[in-house]
Amino acid sequence: MSPQGSSLMISIKKSVLWSSLAAMLLAAAVLVTPASAQDANIRSVTFYTVKPDRIGDFQAEIKAYNAILAKAGSDRYSTMWVSLTGDHEYARAQMYTKWADLDASIDNDPKLKDQAADLARASLRIIECTSSWRRDIEVVNPDLSLPDTGVDMPKMIRVLVTQVRPDKYHEYLDLQKNVILPAVTKGAPKFYNFAEKRFGEPGPEFVSVIGFNNWADLDDTIGAEKGLGKDGYQTLVNQVRALIVQSDYIIYRYQPDSSYLPAPTPPPAAAPPAAK
Repeated sequence: MSPQGSSLMISIKKSVLWSSLAAMLLAAAVLVTPASAQDANIRSVTFYTVKPDRIGDFQAEIKAYNAILAKAGSDRYSTMWVSLTGDHEYARAQMYTKWADLDASIDNDPKLKDQAADLARASLRIIECTSSWRRDIEVVNPDLSLPDTGVDMPKMIRVLVTQVRPDKYHEYLDLQKNVILPAVTKGAPKFYNFAEKRFGEPGPEFVSVIGFNNWADLDDTIGAEKGLGKDGYQTLVNQVRALIVQSDYIIYRYQPDSSYLPAPTPPPAAAPPAAK
């Protein structure tokens, strides 16, 4: 192939990649459910690996993108998280009520008709800051999660990703229902939900997310370990090991300046004092 042809192919591939990434950002925009989306249980999480010299630009462009949404009064809410362990990446989570909602795009959103071009340009600038991305879709199981209390977003979350042996699928869910969830509940975490990954996984894979405030909280333990105590938790660990292929813990910190959430609802006005 001639140098001109090679250059053209590189240009085309880059254009296609940017278009694909931009479409994903426009369509998908918890990891943790905003109070306004408590009835939604389909979670889309897009993970971005940002170029080390473009982190500041990435954060600025995300804020600019969210500002366009806010100006239009869009309800495409999302939360942003940055990993503190494992590979350094940003995770942008958005909740959906039904699968058809994933078909929605900026192009057919009447609220964003006048902002579609600005959002497309902003998304391309965001993608220019990244070296790779991936998308996970998970379904939160409300029966195996704690109710969202609507309190402030946790400052940090611990995400446990567990790949379960296919023949132990139902046993693992039974353990989650009868042992793990009661233990987590006893530990009174700031936030907890349990989801199953969908599409593209080699076998059953589950995601448990628990919220806390800072590293110091881990000194007192959190989650099932706090609810069961040292010996009880070790018994649980042995039970889990017999059912799974592998598991990984990842710690994330909430990024409020890069998230887009509805304005908090003010508390109801106090009733006037009764006349004497």
